Amino acid sequence: MQIRVVALVALAVLLCGCAATSSLRDDSAAAQPTPIPWISATPASLLLPTPTPTPIPPGTRVCRAADLNLVFGGIGALTGGQLSAGIIYGNRTATACVLQGLIGVKLFDARGRQIALTTAPADGMSANLILVQPGTADVQAHTPMAGVAYTELHWDTHDGAGNPCVPAPPQGTSLAVTVPGDQASVRVVVANDPLDRWSAIIPCYSRIAVSAFQAWPAPEVVPTPDPYAALAISLDVPATIKAGSLLRYTVSLRNATTDPINFPDPCPVYGEWAANTSAAFAKNFYLLNCGPVRVIEPGQAVRFAMEMAVPSGTEAGTYTLAWNFAHPGALPGLPGTATVTVTR
Repeated sequence: MQIRVVALVALAVLLCGCAATSSLRDDSAAAQPTPIPWISATPASLLLPTPTPTPIPPGTRVCRAADLNLVFGGIGALTGGQLSAGIIYGNRTATACVLQGLIGVKLFDARGRQIALTTAPADGMSANLILVQPGTADVQAHTPMAGVAYTELHWDTHDGAGNPCVPAPPQGTSLAVTVPGDQASVRVVVANDPLDRWSAIIPCYSRIAVSAFQAWPAPEVVPTPDPYAALAISLDVPATIKAGSLLRYTVSLRNATTDPINFPDPCPVYGEWAANTSAAFAKNFYLLNCGPVRVIEPGQAVRFAMEMAVPSGTEAGTYTLAWNFAHPGALPGLPGTATVTVTR
């Protein structure tokens, strides 16, 4: 079973980094007036290595709601204007239990009123039997832990063509979750994501896709710093962009160390995200066009041209654009961020 980076991003926000940002223009980039052109090359895969399955002893009991500690794992962006939330399941008891299948979900607004939902199985996620180890009740959001399970919720933020949903959907601030074979429900409060972008589940047309239970393994090895984490990232982004047009901006990578930083073959993968507190219009992954510059010398800054489509249905407003290297299994440095205002 392959654990998708998208899932771990939603739960751990691995690729975007955390609080601090780097958005100031890099004056040393003036020595390179023409940025290296953008290319549309995409990575072959963003999957982490497949973990070794944990054997399930014969006769292991099925988990009941009372056995489990549920933790909201945060909200993250998927591609195509979708958002994703994770729910993590730890075991309060002294014996292992198993989970399999789809949870039942009810969504409630801030006044406790139930929001009508249409649910369907999420695509591309396996439905294997998942072992939940005993003594894992201290599971925490954004912290990988062996022997626990998680599920994902996916929903659209627009009508499929980039247009706002009409009427505007209600905001869900809590969930009632039931596990297969148990009628008892557990209430889970929707929590802010680490970057304070989303604090509610707002599914377009009240449709949510629900994943089967997945295993969330602890890393087999301690992640190492990304080899490019020492590069200072700064963005030069237009102040405004019209919905339905192409956003062209530049990224400056400056080597603030005393050692040269070499690019490998193939070039590294980067991710770019554009979102505000209620919507997201981009989450893309590409290969950096590092062919013309295989090494960045100490003190040198290199500018790279970037292109990002702004869907025609994107709501007017101010969005945060974030850019960072996306090296699976590594700890990236701080992202570069800037704001851009979308107009209609």
